[in-house]
Formats: sequence, structure tokens, C-alpha cells
Amino acid sequence: MIEAEVSAATRANRAQRVLLSADGSADVSARALSVLATVPHWWRRRAMAAEAALQQTLDFDDEMAFPKEFGGEGLAELPIREDLLDALPEELADAYVVALESTVRTAEGRHYTPTPLAEILYRQARETLGRRPDGLIWDPACGAGMLLLPALRAWLAERSDAQPDMVIRGVQSAIGGRDLDGAAVWLGNALLAAELLPTWTRIPLSRRKPLPALLEAGDGLKPPPAPPVMTILNPPYGRVRLSDEDRQNWQHVVYGHANRYGLFMAAAVEHLADGGTASALVPAGWLGGSYFQRLRSYLAETAPLNQLSYVSGRAGVFSTGVLQETVLASFRKSRAARLVTCGRVTVNGRAVEEEIGKGRLPTDADQPWLLPRQPEDLPLVKTALKMPRRLADYGWTISTGPLVWNRRKSQLSGTPSDVSVKIVWAADLDGGELHQDPARDRLRYLHLGEKDGRVLVLDRPAVLVQRTTAPEQPRRLLAAALDEETLSSWGSRVSVENHVNVLTCSEPDSLLTPRLLTALLDSDALDRLYRCLTGSVAVSAYELAALPLPGPKTLRSWASLPAERLSAEINHVYGLKP
Repeated sequence: MIEAEVSAATRANRAQRVLLSADGSADVSARALSVLATVPHWWRRRAMAAEAALQQTLDFDDEMAFPKEFGGEGLAELPIREDLLDALPEELADAYVVALESTVRTAEGRHYTPTPLAEILYRQARETLGRRPDGLIWDPACGAGMLLLPALRAWLAERSDAQPDMVIRGVQSAIGGRDLDGAAVWLGNALLAAELLPTWTRIPLSRRKPLPALLEAGDGLKPPPAPPVMTILNPPYGRVRLSDEDRQNWQHVVYGHANRYGLFMAAAVEHLADGGTASALVPAGWLGGSYFQRLRSYLAETAPLNQLSYVSGRAGVFSTGVLQETVLASFRKSRAARLVTCGRVTVNGRAVEEEIGKGRLPTDADQPWLLPRQPEDLPLVKTALKMPRRLADYGWTISTGPLVWNRRKSQLSGTPSDVSVKIVWAADLDGGELHQDPARDRLRYLHLGEKDGRVLVLDRPAVLVQRTTAPEQPRRLLAAALDEETLSSWGSRVSVENHVNVLTCSEPDSLLTPRLLTALLDSDALDRLYRCLTGSVAVSAYELAALPLPGPKTLRSWASLPAERLSAEINHVYGLKP
């Protein structure tokens, strides 16, 4: 048994070395190699089926159909996946990604695109383009090429009556992709070439040439072979550290941290042919996050957003466990109007699409984009876009709670002292009223050092808002007032931990009082608006500062309203129907 295991490991290592030397791929697990080893066997079944479908009895030249570019040196000795011999191309591609080590998928941001979303993304790209693609359709982060599969099938169907040898010659300039994962490119070339088999077998044997490799290994951020008329992508996700030179090159779209998918979106738009379209399956965070403000501005100026579909839910949609909320976004390289067609896609075995309505990009495109997420958001968003006031206009500023508790463990205690203050934890805001969560009482007090008071202590009224929320929470905004009376009951001074936003006002006579601001943040209208501003579950100062607020006249009319009437009036003014 031990000898067999060692032998299998030796064969896997040999195959891995061959792949590494051939195409630069890395981190191919033994399970992923087993998927790759299945491909030649899967291919023969597809090739034989293509010949049989035409009722031909030709001596099929396996080497001609499966050229050296698809070679499998080192894989022949590995065990194959019997369950994948008759799999669909999409199933083989998914099996490869799932078989990679989870640490590799996470570190490199690799995720497989579910078939229903790939089909919708291509159709959305066609609608945004507004015509039949007449040039290169490109995927700069192609993996095994499954995002290109709907495009390739449509391209072949449109040429079903053309001479087969002309079709095979033309496909290489019509469909293409690039990826750093050489093993995925090898797999994708086989899967896409299998789609060409029915056309290829119609060519007389004497004129047949090897099937073309449509994908190439390389850096997808670099320009494609020709400016694409259509780019389709599900780029890698995750932050990336840029060199000084790269940061200089990307400064027009990067503010603060850089994210892989943001770079790919910018590059895709930059490389497009004039009038071309780019459609991407990406996290929703770029719609509102501070780090994406330059990207939003660049996209709005270069290729305005044309269609946006939110992917409802995440469980059961992505086999590789995507955690972020995702969207299907389509852009067109032109100076078009800033209207956006918004929709929603629910995937539960099959995709169900729902139309939401039209949204509009803001004039200041670097600001968060306020777009409707469901039909009932339309009047809310329309009303809010007419409100020019923001928190800063009423003297309010936002900061993060300064106490990073795990850096001050030695100063935390469950009992007070002469030099301690109570700590306000994020859990103390649950329910919208400030209270002492019993689970935090064992670390309720911060014992202040000599210089801590200037930095860690809050001694004036404020409005507190949780910074982190869970996707399943019914509310995104959880606010509580720390007014004079409440602050006094907590000892007149507190220290706020860093999972809480602290909102304070510098204008004593501001019309936006702590009471009114808390009521606004606790309203259903503002909670819905905040969700429309961002795809993140984090509640950041940047997006809070962007929330549209009513003018002075409205605030004056609210000043004396009782709490129960105030809540209803806020929703009414914002156009949120009960």
C-alpha cells in the first residue's frame, strides 16, 4: 500500500514538472492532475461521436485533431476520473477548479463561472453592443475558457452554412483568451476545440489541419492580439500589492489598495475597440467603495455602465465558494447617456431574471453609484438623487473608533479602576439602542495610560454606527445615539472600539441633531439607500458621508415630531412606500 502511494505521488510529481516546464502553470494538485489526465480519454469519445454523427467511416487521425499544443506528457500514467468521461465541457472545467487546493484558489482569486451566468453575461454583452460581433471576442482571464463557450457556440451557429475550412481558419481571429494558469489554458484549448469537431470533420481528410488553440498562457492585463469588439471576463478577485512602477502605471484607476478585478476591468475597457463592449462578472464592492473611486470615474468617462444585474444570494451559485456579492456589469466604449438598465438574477438550478428599471450614474462619477437593487427602490433612488445635502453640510464628521482592543489586551479588564473608562463595543449597538452587552462585560473597561486620554477617549455626544455587518442581517445600518444623558450614565467618558463608526458634530446649532440623525439612520429608507450605494457588508465612513439628506426646511419640520411620527415621515419624504 505504501509503495503504491509513493508510486502515485511520483507520477503526479512528474506530470506536474512537465506542465510547469511546458506552460508555466504552478500549484496543480494531484486531484487537479487527475482531471487533466482524463481529458485525452474524454476527447476521444467526443471525436468518435463527431465522426459517427456524420455517419463517416474515416480513419480518424487522433494526432491531427489533438495536436501537440494539447499534449499530455506525464499525464498518461495518472489515474483518470471515470465520472468525467462523458461530462459536459463546463463540468470538466468546474471539476478542475474545484480540484485545486483551496489555498491556491483563495490566494489567486480563481473562481469558476456557473453556466447560467456565463450565458446571461454573453447575452448582456450582445445587447450592450447592439449588433452582431464582427471582430475579436476576448477573455483576458479565461481560465479553462468557459466564459467564451456561449460566444463560440453562437459564432459557429451563425456560420453553419459556411465552408467548414473557412470557419476553422476564421475562428482563431474571432475567439481568444489568455490566462496565467497554463494547465487551465491547456484544458480550455481542448474543451473549446471539441466544440469545433463537428465543423472540422466536415472537411475532407486530405485538407484537414490541426485544430487551432484559441487560448494562450500569459498576462491578461497586457493588450490582446487585436482590439476586441467584445471582452467577457470573470477576473481574479483579491487585493494585490503593486510595485512603485505598477502603481504609477495604474494611478488613474487605483486609490489606496489595489484589487485584481479592478485592474482587469480597467484594462478590459482600455483595450476595447471603439464602440466595443466589456461585460464582467465581478464583486459589487466597486460600485461604492472608497478604493474604487478612481476606477468608477475612469469607467464612466471611458466606457459608461450600460447594464447591471445583481446576482441574488451566493449559496449554491458558485462551486468555489465566492463570499462577495456579485454583479454582471456591461460597459460600452463611447460617450453614451448615463442611464443604466438594472436587473436581478437568481440562480437556483436555473437562472431567473427580473427587470428592476433604469438607474442613472451620478455627475460626480467617483462618488458611490446610487442604483436600484429591486423594483421598489426606484422611487426611493429617484427622490434621493434630488437631495444635494450630505452629513458634512450639517457639520458632521465620521471617524473610526480608535480602540483596537487586541493591541491593548493588558489594559482591558472586567472591573473599573481610578483611571479606567467604559468601552463601547459594536455588540452594544444591537437593536438600535446603546446598551451593555453582557458578553462583553468581562472586557468592559480600558485602563488608560498617561497619554491615552487624548486619543482613546470620547467625552462629547455622538451617534454610533456598527462598521461590520453580516450578509444575512435584515438591516445594514445599526445606529444608536450617545446623547448627553446616555454619555453621563456611562461615566461621561467612553472609549469606542474600532468596529464602530463615530459620528460627531462641530456645529452646536446644527439642524441635524443627534436625535434626527439617529432616526434617519434607523429608518427603513436610509437602510435601503445604503444598500443601493454599496455592495459591501462593511459600513464605511465613505459611504455614510455619501448618503443623500433632506434640506434645512424639512429638518425644521421634523424637529418636534414624536418618534413614531418621525419614522413614518422620513420614509414618506424619501418616497419609500409603507
